[in-house]
Amino acid sequence: MSFVSRELKPYFERSITPVVDFLSSSGVHPNVVTFSGFLLIALGSLALYHDFSLIALILMGVGALLDAVDGALARRLGLESDFGAFLDSTVDRLSDSLPFLSLALVYAQMGEPAGVGLSILALVGSYGVSYTRAKAESLGVYGIGGVFERTERWIVLLLGILLDLIPLALLFIFVGGIATTLQRVYEVKKSLDRRYS
Repeated sequence: MSFVSRELKPYFERSITPVVDFLSSSGVHPNVVTFSGFLLIALGSLALYHDFSLIALILMGVGALLDAVDGALARRLGLESDFGAFLDSTVDRLSDSLPFLSLALVYAQMGEPAGVGLSILALVGSYGVSYTRAKAESLGVYGIGGVFERTERWIVLLLGILLDLIPLALLFIFVGGIATTLQRVYEVKKSLDRRYS
């Protein structure tokens, strides 16, 4: 877990307790929350493509927050399962790709290859972080951290949209993603070396 995630998690979990309570008492299934978050991010990415930045910021921000709510709701309802975790992770990867795809299309239409390249690089950096964790866990290595995880990526992307600094945000996401990927590769190698030494 990254520093930002670790520091913010206790406060965030307390802040979403009323939402989790309401959804739990209403009998809403965690998978509904998962797909609702995906839908909001998809709509936000579409708004971003059409240059409705404020709408995009709101929709994607709420969608990203719902990603944390579904897990808390599953724990509250006693519905945690391996398939639920798998589904949540899969939907996360799909939703993570949508803003970058939207931005790549925007920059392509504007005739800005540098923007297209930054969008693709940010996507590559993001997927490197996700893949290294998934592959590590398939090898029985758990708990690997990272300086720039999903929380940081979303914070930087949303700030980039808010401040109209999207290219800089994409560059940060790429660099942070690659740094975290390399960090995780090193951690997994150390863990596997200890196992087989």
